[in-house]
Amino acid sequence: MLQRLFHVNICVRDMERSIRFYQDLGFIKVNDFTLDDPSVGDALGVKAKKLRGVFMRLGNDANAPVLDLVEFIEPPTQGQPYPTLNNVGICRVAFTVDDIDKTYAELKAKRVEFVAPLKKLTGPGGAPMGVVCFKDPDGTVLELISGM
Repeated sequence: MLQRLFHVNICVRDMERSIRFYQDLGFIKVNDFTLDDPSVGDALGVKAKKLRGVFMRLGNDANAPVLDLVEFIEPPTQGQPYPTLNNVGICRVAFTVDDIDKTYAELKAKRVEFVAPLKKLTGPGGAPMGVVCFKDPDGTVLELISGM
């Protein structure tokens, strides 16, 4: 049935701010488009006439999944991300890193908001791993994992 994961979608309030944030994490902008059509929301099940989308990718593999940032313009993006991570549905997006201590320190220096401090855990199969969750500019929770 399914072939591959194409994208993970994150709604944002300020596209330029979000692009800068995700580029600072290492993402590359690969597509930037505006859909301006009164029926654009029909396929998504929302009332929307206009939106801007930006596909961002880690690395250069054209078949790798993209992060799809979307800013609804007419009407504007609304609401808030889940207040806690134990809600039904997609609650966070996780990324692997080689050196979680270094990445954690770099994000702290940039004053990124963390959900909790970095934790060192025993992972699947008894392997040591590091885990930390932080928020993007709109409060969407992202996760870093090392040692997997």
